[in-house]
Amino acid sequence: MKQQNMRNFSIIAHIDHGKSTLADRIMEQTHTINDREKKPQLLDDMVVEQAHGITVKSRTVRNYYDADDGERYEYNFIDTPGHVDFSYEVSKSLAASDGAVLLVDATQGIQAQTVANLRIARRNKLTIIPVINKIDNKAADILRTEEQIRKLDPEFANIDILKISAKLVKGFIKFWRRSEQKFPLLRETKSHR
Repeated sequence: MKQQNMRNFSIIAHIDHGKSTLADRIMEQTHTINDREKKPQLLDDMVVEQAHGITVKSRTVRNYYDADDGERYEYNFIDTPGHVDFSYEVSKSLAASDGAVLLVDATQGIQAQTVANLRIARRNKLTIIPVINKIDNKAADILRTEEQIRKLDPEFANIDILKISAKLVKGFIKFWRRSEQKFPLLRETKSHR
């Protein structure tokens, strides 16, 4: 694998904003898992995680994506906890990342852990891709959520914020292209830290 085609990133968000669902879809889209292995919250394998529907321990997964440009990309992503009680896990994950997908639920908007996780990512000097999730939900308020994200950080003021449905796999082509273009190359990232 060419080093310029490798990306390390984390998925960060408030609890229940769709991190584990996005992780599942990434693994499905990259054929990291087959049809027999598919199940909701595949990475949440601890009993407490399954019982409560939350991520407690961060998990890392290597995925390969064949892009439209004919290149193969290696995406190493970390699914992080969203609950405030597990912020240490988030900190460790972000220290090992080059970028982060900041996932925001279109039905809830910016929440406390959205802000806390963004601050941790900024302290680690990560490239952030804000993504609005659950656009398929009838209660989604996409415009309000987009406005909240733009106010969250000056860097987000004039960018095209991705809008996806991890549940229905909507918006994933743009997601992959943005990841290719925006997340830093491994050699560039390691040299400036």
